[in-house]
Amino acid sequence: MAFRGNFEYQLDDRNRVALPPKFREEFANGAVLVPGLDGCIEVYTPEGFEAEARVVERVPAYSEAGRQLRRAFFASSFDVQRDGQGRLLIPAKLLTHAEIERDVVVLGNDQRLEIWDRAKWEEQESMLPNARADALQRLADESAAGGGG
Repeated sequence: MAFRGNFEYQLDDRNRVALPPKFREEFANGAVLVPGLDGCIEVYTPEGFEAEARVVERVPAYSEAGRQLRRAFFASSFDVQRDGQGRLLIPAKLLTHAEIERDVVVLGNDQRLEIWDRAKWEEQESMLPNARADALQRLADESAAGGGG
């Protein structure tokens, strides 16, 4: 399933955040939370985490980069269960990583969800139209340079 859209929530007093109702069944078997590269929390289904792990494992484990990548990905991940009301308990370490205190945005990003501090997401979101236009322009330039346009 490709996750898409964005949804505003608040952490409750026990550091739980609601999953968007339309995605809750995807997390019936739990979720895996990982510190995101851009200061968010990545939320994978168990199957999605395994698919991402296969990408991580493409870097040889005997290289320093491979060992560091595995540590960053596997040692920093947390298995969590969805409660009966469709919420996930967010470990304090991940809340600190994402600088989340209360207001959050849960957004779909293809094969994962992301949990952002709302103010940080609004700042990030304001840059997206230009980032999209730049990426499309680079693709067009590469296509033209390769004779594929």
